Amino acid sequence: MLSPLSSRSLTPSRGRRGALALGALFASAASLAAEPVRPELTPKLQGLLQKEMIQIEQAMQEIYSAMLQGRHAVVAEKGQAIHDSFILEQSLTDEDRQDLKAAVPQAFLQMDADLHELSASLAEAGQARDTARQVALYGRMTESCVACHGAYVTDRFEGLEGVDIPAGWGMAPSAQGNDPQD
Repeated sequence: MLSPLSSRSLTPSRGRRGALALGALFASAASLAAEPVRPELTPKLQGLLQKEMIQIEQAMQEIYSAMLQGRHAVVAEKGQAIHDSFILEQSLTDEDRQDLKAAVPQAFLQMDADLHELSASLAEAGQARDTARQVALYGRMTESCVACHGAYVTDRFEGLEGVDIPAGWGMAPSAQGNDPQD
């Protein structure tokens, strides 16, 4: 998780108007063809980010199965695990943090923050045994992954290059000003 470098903590305090403005910035950034960030990252940052993404993908697969089977506790546990994934945060030196800030655009960090916010909401939906909300949030999380990969990882995921990503895909509810069940 990139929370120390992201604006995740700024979004809720800005209120609905600020969140909508930030959401518009995110939506326009996601819809533009961005340059892949991987070539700009140091080898260490590439490895740490790849490790975190593999763990998120594995947790997402487990969440999918758990939702299908009504295993709400697993949804809650894995959603929280994604939210709490601090591989990058725990492994970065101050120099690494500066390298990361220099290598990735703010919209990339916002996408990461949104994914982690969505996963916290998913964990809450799991605890509440709210299957419909789990499914809606899981869908938003999937959108978030596709939007980020389509904007910043097309050097690895060529099938997403040039794909028209709908505005607002994967944004956290606080950035959109609404609930995923709407």
